[in-house]
Amino acid sequence: MIIHIVGGFLGSGKTTLLIKMAERYMDSGRKVAILVNEIGEIGVDGATISGSGLKTVELAEGCICCSLSGSLQSTMKEIESTINPDVLIIEPTGLALPHKVVEIIRGTVVEDHVSIIGICDAMRFETLREKKEEFLRMQLSKSEHLLINKVDVADFEKVFEVSSWLRQICPGVPIFMVSGKTGEGLDEAFAQALLV
Repeated sequence: MIIHIVGGFLGSGKTTLLIKMAERYMDSGRKVAILVNEIGEIGVDGATISGSGLKTVELAEGCICCSLSGSLQSTMKEIESTINPDVLIIEPTGLALPHKVVEIIRGTVVEDHVSIIGICDAMRFETLREKKEEFLRMQLSKSEHLLINKVDVADFEKVFEVSSWLRQICPGVPIFMVSGKTGEGLDEAFAQALLV
């Protein structure tokens, strides 16, 4: 099973992008499941994804890299035995550290490939960096691929600033400028990040 963990702060566009990732895999004939972690009782992201016709499993009311680590392991085993997907895309809460999720799931199921795809919001980057820079650094620093999202509405200076910052914290990691809304840049990003 191929596993992608899609990390990024709240509102960075993870749900939109992972739906497009799932569609790309399904177009290639792969069976896809999505595991969504919601902090609150009402699963907005899970409902959005399910509405797209994708197989979705939700873990709610906690963080999968903290209080729900045991639930994550048992849910992973259940997904493997009941759905048996070729690809599992995990969307942790926007307050999770994706590399912690990798540590929890390693050895839980049979995986051929596990990767972290980090998403950074070009429009809110300046504000987030002012208020949460250390957290953003921890959240994105272990990513194998980085997507700067919302380039359709961000000006060049903003995108350049995000890109420069990401190159400092993740030297050598491929960075792609994308728009989940318009699809701009997704072909190139997915050609590199996905095993299609």
